[in-house]
Amino acid sequence: MTPYYHSAAKLVPLYLAALLHASVAAPPKTTTPDDAAETTPGRVALARALELALSRNPRLSAGAASVRAAEARQHQAAMLPNPELEAEVEDVGLTGEERGFDASIYTLRVEQTLELGEKREKRRRAAAVQTDIAAWHLRSTRLDLIAEVKVRFIDLLAAQERLRVVEASHELGRKVRNTAAERVKSGKVAALELTKANVELTGRRVELRRAERQLASAQTALAALWNATPANAASLRAEGTLLQVPELPDRAALEARLGGSPELARCESEEDLALAVVAREKAVRIPDVTLSAGISHERDSGNERALLAVSLPLPLFDRNQGNIAAARAEVDRAREKRRATEVQLRAELAGQWQQLQTALQETTAIRKDMLPGALEAFAAAEEAYRSGKLEYLDVLDAQETLFEAEMQLLDALTALHQTLTAIERLVGGGLRE
Repeated sequence: MTPYYHSAAKLVPLYLAALLHASVAAPPKTTTPDDAAETTPGRVALARALELALSRNPRLSAGAASVRAAEARQHQAAMLPNPELEAEVEDVGLTGEERGFDASIYTLRVEQTLELGEKREKRRRAAAVQTDIAAWHLRSTRLDLIAEVKVRFIDLLAAQERLRVVEASHELGRKVRNTAAERVKSGKVAALELTKANVELTGRRVELRRAERQLASAQTALAALWNATPANAASLRAEGTLLQVPELPDRAALEARLGGSPELARCESEEDLALAVVAREKAVRIPDVTLSAGISHERDSGNERALLAVSLPLPLFDRNQGNIAAARAEVDRAREKRRATEVQLRAELAGQWQQLQTALQETTAIRKDMLPGALEAFAAAEEAYRSGKLEYLDVLDAQETLFEAEMQLLDALTALHQTLTAIERLVGGGLRE
């Protein structure tokens, strides 16, 4: 049995102990600029991968710009209407004795509209809620990016582990092939067994090339989240292990945290916005008063007069009925959307929780029963084949069983961590928060 499989077998009780006692994995150490030079180039922990993505991914920059734009619109909504300055010249002579401006009347007038019905405050309130929606959207984008980094980081860890398993399997196949060659050379078995061993070894080599391509794809996918160059992506390695499982809160605690989900909070803000728009549209039907004041000067006589005026629209036909009705319908839509989102989040959490329990059970079963048995069976088959007590096909079957057990464990661990990431995204933060 190779040292690789000895070490794998030793990890079984350690992992089961961590799983049964729900030990919390220590958080990975964040790489700081001061100790960056001390780390191996191309190796990143999850914390460092998150730091790189959050600081360099353009999606967050675009979301932050949207928040700034909403804040600017909120500031604009609080502005008062501008006054209007009007200059007028009357009685400009075109023909006759008083040609030109000799008998003209000069008028200078200033108008100011006074908004009634608290229009400006209601307009500002609606814009403020839109700012909240933009902020919640930015938080959703940030959580999406964090979840994507974790998913791709897990994929890279899994790809690294898959390559290691395939390399170990290839090495075992090579050893079995060498044993078959020795037995053929000594005349103990027919040359057909060496042919079978060579074919099997070729298959393992194909698996090795496939695992290398999967690793390269996982490296590129993760590095793309912080715009790394292809050269940096090719040397990228994820630091960590899939064996560590954090302590999980119960399902009721997770459901209680759904209220803090940015999707649900954004729906609530959209409902607040719809209500604010209703109030704003109701205020529009209240007519505004326009005050006007000015002075008039007659050039020929030198007389000056003060001008005062008040204007008020009469809301006889257009009382903004259509916009008010549309705004009320938007309130109903936003309210139902919030309810649907809440139902959807609870359903997704229930589904992810069931997947998590399944992944935990599969991981425990493989670690406790399947993998140790496969290791023992292959070691016994290899030794029996060397001594001539077993046929090559029996060794091949034991090797295939061991390989499948390793790959099933890797798939179960990957599914476990991917499900944990999905649950974290649903509740809007880490499981231990």
